[in-house]
Amino acid sequence: MRRAAITMWVLAFVAGSALAVDLGRADGTLVIDSNKIDLGYAYAVRKHKNQLTNRADNTLIILTDKPLPNDANLHDFDASLPDGVNGVMVCLDRDSRVTHVAVQHPTGMYDGGYFEGIENYDYKPRKSDQGMSGTLSSRKIKTNTMTFSYDVSFAASAK
Repeated sequence: MRRAAITMWVLAFVAGSALAVDLGRADGTLVIDSNKIDLGYAYAVRKHKNQLTNRADNTLIILTDKPLPNDANLHDFDASLPDGVNGVMVCLDRDSRVTHVAVQHPTGMYDGGYFEGIENYDYKPRKSDQGMSGTLSSRKIKTNTMTFSYDVSFAASAK
């Protein structure tokens, strides 16, 4: 019985460690028309303006394939990223619901605008000692020009 308990504890510890992502990093993919883009960098900005309510109570999460410049004003990236950088930009309201999604990829970009009550996007927070941590994911979204989805675990220091 004791051996089974120790085995279960070790498995739980290993599984929990496998889910952990270093601060400032992301682990997951953005899929554009069945082409995968690995996302490895994560940024978070608190007090970001919610375009629906005009209040600065959103949190902007930016997940990219390449690091952003150190001097970048992250508030500028709610709908587009610097040239050559691919990624997903997601706004969360104060109740941690997704309110805005934009995607930048090698052949263009998509901006879903600001919305409420859309079930296509999900955020699952994870307890973190520093910043924000969790998983952002979407269903397969079909637009006029592409189909995309994403599933990314991240840990970001919140600025």
